[in-house]
Amino acid sequence: MLFFQEVMKRFVLICCVLAFAMMGQLRATIIFSDDFNAENGGVGVLNYSSFANWSVSGGTVDLIGSPGFFDFFPQNGLYVDLDGTSFLAGTLTSIGIPVTPGSYILSFLLAGSQRGDFNTVHVDVSGGLASSTYSLKSNTPLTSETMSFTVLAPTTINLSFHNEGGDNIGLILDNVNVNRVSGVPDSGSTIVFLAIGMFGLGLMGRKFRRLA
Repeated sequence: MLFFQEVMKRFVLICCVLAFAMMGQLRATIIFSDDFNAENGGVGVLNYSSFANWSVSGGTVDLIGSPGFFDFFPQNGLYVDLDGTSFLAGTLTSIGIPVTPGSYILSFLLAGSQRGDFNTVHVDVSGGLASSTYSLKSNTPLTSETMSFTVLAPTTINLSFHNEGGDNIGLILDNVNVNRVSGVPDSGSTIVFLAIGMFGLGLMGRKFRRLA
């Protein structure tokens, strides 16, 4: 009986270690990042289009924050109002981002206009890789959003953000990042090892309670 208990302990320990080791294999590498703070010499400006990593089409966007216009989030430097001061919201499109086969996560901060209206923004990763729509109330703070997508062959992608409407007040965008996720463990195997480990721990717990 003691021999069986010792074998069971070792088996449970190995299963738990394998499960947590596999979960810990996840690695993320930043392949694109922009916080807009270096734009226009670090000073906000309305109807801005000279972005280093983005183009503006179909309308305008504003570069706002500190120093400059509409400093709603003092700790975040500069950010983008996705509905510029022209009564026509523009589409903000990134430069081409080279990607190789694998899994990716697009992350960004999105906030309400902070000026009393409701806005909707469409976010797309070109090639139909990912698409999502965000509708936020005016007082929504900067909130982290993520979109995941998978690339099957080497290509170049573009990110795009388009605010509906055109009243010069749009959602606020900041800190856009694309991360390549590598070393992703097989979720099925991880779950199996973890389940076996937890089941074994349960059996051992019941055994010890009976002996107590």
